[in-house]
Amino acid sequence: MSDPPVLRMTLRDGRPVALRPVVPADRVRLADGFAELSRESRRLRFLGSVSALNEAQLRYLTDVDGVDHVAWGALDLTDLDRPGFGVGRFIRLGEGADVAEFSLTVLDTAQSVGVGQLLLAVLAVVAPSVGVRTLRGVVGRENERMSNWMFRLGAEAAASGSELTLDLHLPIDPTASPTAAVFCETMEQIQREMRKG
Repeated sequence: MSDPPVLRMTLRDGRPVALRPVVPADRVRLADGFAELSRESRRLRFLGSVSALNEAQLRYLTDVDGVDHVAWGALDLTDLDRPGFGVGRFIRLGEGADVAEFSLTVLDTAQSVGVGQLLLAVLAVVAPSVGVRTLRGVVGRENERMSNWMFRLGAEAAASGSELTLDLHLPIDPTASPTAAVFCETMEQIQREMRKG
């Protein structure tokens, strides 16, 4: 499998962003980005209190194979020395499984401008190419912003205690909602950028 290209996109506020696969050399960038997350963002992302990432966690999160563990970062093209805007990843749930658990982490300073949409869209584009047909997200029940977005994309939900498991089956139906239609347009834009590479 050839290396995916760096995808140049634009956020809703006009800032240029580059999407690219995470590589082992991103350990410092990832640690710096995690340090910038607010306590609330860490709680929502990790469903608990995580104050720092140790070396083993950083290695796990950056030394990915691109098939069973896929991770893409969103970099700020106006300041490449900064950690970036966020990371999206999915990890296959068992050998040969067509379901993978996904997660999105977006820095507080880059929220509400489309970073999460770009990251989830690139995961949804890549997933079928490695045999993943369902992206599964696990969120706290109080994370209504994320769960409502996923519902508008057509996700199915199952509740367990304080958590919701949201299954987003691929391909996404653009007629499910206006949100799904816009999301599918973003996926098509990403596919066009990939073909350029």
